[in-house]
Parts: sequence; C-alpha cells; structure tokens
Amino acid sequence: MEKKLLKQNENLLSQVESQSTDLVKSERLATIGTMASRIAHDLKNPLTIMHTYAEMLTPEILAKLESKDKEKWLRMQNSIFDMERIIEDVLDFARTTEIKKKPTPFQNILKLAMNHVKFSYGVAINLPETNFTIRCDARKIEGVLSNLLNNAVQALDGQGEVTVTTSVDSKFFIIKISDSGPGIPEKNLEKIFEPMFTTKTTGTGLGLVICKSIVEQHGGTLSVSNKPTTFTVTLPL
Repeated sequence: MEKKLLKQNENLLSQVESQSTDLVKSERLATIGTMASRIAHDLKNPLTIMHTYAEMLTPEILAKLESKDKEKWLRMQNSIFDMERIIEDVLDFARTTEIKKKPTPFQNILKLAMNHVKFSYGVAINLPETNFTIRCDARKIEGVLSNLLNNAVQALDGQGEVTVTTSVDSKFFIIKISDSGPGIPEKNLEKIFEPMFTTKTTGTGLGLVICKSIVEQHGGTLSVSNKPTTFTVTLPL
C-alpha cells in the first residue's frame, strides 16, 4: 500500500512539474509575443516608406543605371521583401486569428501554395494528381503548405526531389511533404517546433511554430520524421 502511494505521489509531482514548466513557457512566449508585436508594428511604417521609394524607380530609370547600381537596387529590394516577411512572421506569431473553415478542393489550395515556392533549377517537385475536398481555412492552409514546401526546397541546396502525397483514413485527410535532402540532425528534431529555433542564417525561427499552431487550430496535427525528411499534416474530415 505504501509503495503504491509513493508511486502515485511521484506521478503527481511529475505532472505538477510538467504543467508548471508548460505554464512558465506559455507565459514567457506570451511576453515575447507582446514585445515582438510592438517592435514589428514600429518597424512596419518606415519599411513601407522604403518599399514605396524603391518601387518609384521605373523601368525607364533603371535602364539608365549601370549594372553595379542595378545590382545594388535589386539587393535592396530583396532585403526589403525579407524584412517584410520577417515582420509578418512575428505578427502572425503574436496574434490569434479566427479560423474560417469552408469546403475547398485541396488541389486549389496546393496550386496557390506553389505560387509562393522559390524554385531551383535542379529541384523537381512531384505533386499528387488526386483531389479531395477538405473543410478548412484555405488561406491559412495555403500558408502552411508554402512554408513546408519552401523549407523542403531549401534543404536540397539546388539538387533533389520534393514529393507531396495525400491520403485519407477514417478521421483525417493526410498530407505528407518529403524531400531527398540530407535530413534533419537528430538533436534538432525535438527542437524544430520551438519558437526562435532555426538553423538558417536568416529568418525568425517562427515559421514552423506558426504552421503547427494553424494546423492545431483546425483540430489536426503537424509532425516530422527523418530518412527521408517528411512533414505530415493531418486535418479532420
């Protein structure tokens, strides 16, 4: 009897410790989110001005510039786009938006997501031909897919294949995105969905966190496995 009570006590202590850790983590993330949101808002206005002035250079003006000056302008444009994407990531992380579900053909969502994928000449993307209508917030799931596809393409470093497959079981519509890249180091697998964690030289480390949050808001799951690297999205039917 005493052993049983000790065991139950250990289990309760373990649960309390785990929940306390989760609570501290949640509060810390909320604080980070609030601060990051304020900073992002402060940066958005001057960045919009920079973007506007950069776009005032018409093709006629650009044609008169020397090649080295055109290259500088292009680098500036790309940097502005990167900064805007980072700010949107931070704002998406900080705010909770309503999920608006409606029946949408999966192929429609996938086609829109593909428009945001940065292709490399040596990378082939294999897409499923079968279609299925899913009940979801199409714009948000499109964002999830484009993020996962871009990550897969970047992991290949210019050479390899990305494969998207779909299937259905009794409860879920399942999307798998795999790449033929080197894989994710085992030590990073547990951290990959943690806020601010990234192995890239640029970016916020929030992309996968936001993707996971969106999928979970739909009542689904987002997970990752290795060999080959595969991200699996499940969405309720």
